Amino acid sequence: MILIEIAHPTSALNDHDRDLISQSIVDLFLADGGHAAETTLRARAATHIAFRELMGWRTGDGPPAENAAPPMIITLTVPEAWREEAARTFIGFVRTAVRRLDDDRGWQRERASLWVRVDGVPDGSIGLDGRPATADDVLDFLTEEFREALANGTAATPPDGKLIDPICGMTVRDGKGAVILEHRGDRWGFCSLGCRDAYVRREPEIVA
Repeated sequence: MILIEIAHPTSALNDHDRDLISQSIVDLFLADGGHAAETTLRARAATHIAFRELMGWRTGDGPPAENAAPPMIITLTVPEAWREEAARTFIGFVRTAVRRLDDDRGWQRERASLWVRVDGVPDGSIGLDGRPATADDVLDFLTEEFREALANGTAATPPDGKLIDPICGMTVRDGKGAVILEHRGDRWGFCSLGCRDAYVRREPEIVA
């Protein structure tokens, strides 16, 4: 679940601009390589990008200059349990996507004309398919098909030197700084503390 709303002054972006920034966001957030195909399919369906035009945009200096990079306020909404760990990465992805648009249009963006907010939604206030849900419920939805493939032995094998995250299927480098657990003779890597904690909750005999 990543809901992305891009607010900008009325008529500041055209269809090409919206397509470019949307595709850049998708490419950055859901890049090929390292993600389980099963999880990526679900994540694509749960990633929503929309644009909102706002009339009468003003800063303390007045209306935005014509033919300049338009100001934007970009809001990403995720489960609260993900927010702190993911915010820095998500902000970087959005900044890169906007830079691609600016480069395409030949814009030189002024300081303080791009603001990114990462908002977290508490458990029980997330409506997955219109039903109250938690961050774990969202993670279960995103990873369900991968976990089924892992259980029945059809999940892809990680390359040499990599471990597989048993929650989401991402491949993780096996080395210094990696988040790793050994359980029942298997060595697992985790893409994030969130996935590790989700695994521990599913395997209560583990002491992380």
